[in-house]
Amino acid sequence: MQDPSAAWHVPFSARLFPDSAALTQWVARNEHEAWRAVTTTRQLVDRGVKHRHAHGVLLLSVGMPFSAWMVLREAEYEATQAQGGDREGPLPPGSDDPVLRALRADLSTASVRCGFWDLGMNQLMKATQCTARPDEEPLELYRRGEMLYGALSRRKQERSLQRLRVAYFEELAGRGEATPVQRLEHAKSLLALGALDHSIADYDAAEDVLVPLGEDKEHGKVALELLVGMHLQAGARDREQQARARRRLHRVSADSAVLREGAAADEGSRQIRDLELQHTAGILSFLSEHAGDAEPGPELRRRLLLLARAHPDQPHCAVNAALAYLERGLRSEAQAALDLADGPLSDADCGDLAALGLTIAHTARMRKAAG
Repeated sequence: MQDPSAAWHVPFSARLFPDSAALTQWVARNEHEAWRAVTTTRQLVDRGVKHRHAHGVLLLSVGMPFSAWMVLREAEYEATQAQGGDREGPLPPGSDDPVLRALRADLSTASVRCGFWDLGMNQLMKATQCTARPDEEPLELYRRGEMLYGALSRRKQERSLQRLRVAYFEELAGRGEATPVQRLEHAKSLLALGALDHSIADYDAAEDVLVPLGEDKEHGKVALELLVGMHLQAGARDREQQARARRRLHRVSADSAVLREGAAADEGSRQIRDLELQHTAGILSFLSEHAGDAEPGPELRRRLLLLARAHPDQPHCAVNAALAYLERGLRSEAQAALDLADGPLSDADCGDLAALGLTIAHTARMRKAAG
């Protein structure tokens, strides 16, 4: 489902944060310099809220919403304290702080792009508390709130619609009457459910439909592109199947955009990817622990599991997922998450996990092979 924040400008207020606005415009024109801009602005965050904000919206502009969420959250906290309030409570009566309002608006954008839509709505509502007199910016906040509320409502409808579509296509397939076009639509609905619910089962069911459909002369290319794109987003049960799908798509369409998306990037892009994955795993784990068994705790743990499966070369994702499940007493799920890591895990992680009774299969295999 489309992210409503894609239409929101960043930063929220170029008037209040001209340096932040200039940075985001510069990066848009110089994408190859994104990592250098990230490292440069990161060195300045301790100089105050405006520098922290500039770093945060820059991270948001280069496609690092989780890293941006962390930085903007700290900037918002610092600005809230300066107003005499606290992170959870209301501001003192009569507060009118357009800077804090703009910070909360940008934090809301980061939250939505992280997939925390309910949290983003809450931050938009808090942003409106910082307005004691009308002007154009509060009107923009209300417009964003309406867009987000509408998207939240449509997401529930979308889930119901896709489940009905899946049931219909499964009935056709069970009778042997599904055409290639209907099988393709079946897979698209399963992929939509997988994205909505962070459900490995739905992604795997989509793979079961797309793999044989990849042989179809007329629709095989589209099926293979969906399959390879799904593997990039959610990983695969079978790594060899993932490799075969890429090879088949390369034979059919060597210039496919999906293949370019998964191709080796330059060093700066890899640094951006690795840093964002590190922060994504850490934030999902932190929020999962805070939520416990209540929603969105289970959803956050499913997201961690998908992250670990999609990035087996980043073992910290599997470790975070395993610990999040273990914290809820779900030992078998924790072990399943840990088994996704290609490793090697650090000695510290191995020791901590072994002490909790979890086996580190890949690391043990590596040590056996080395010995």
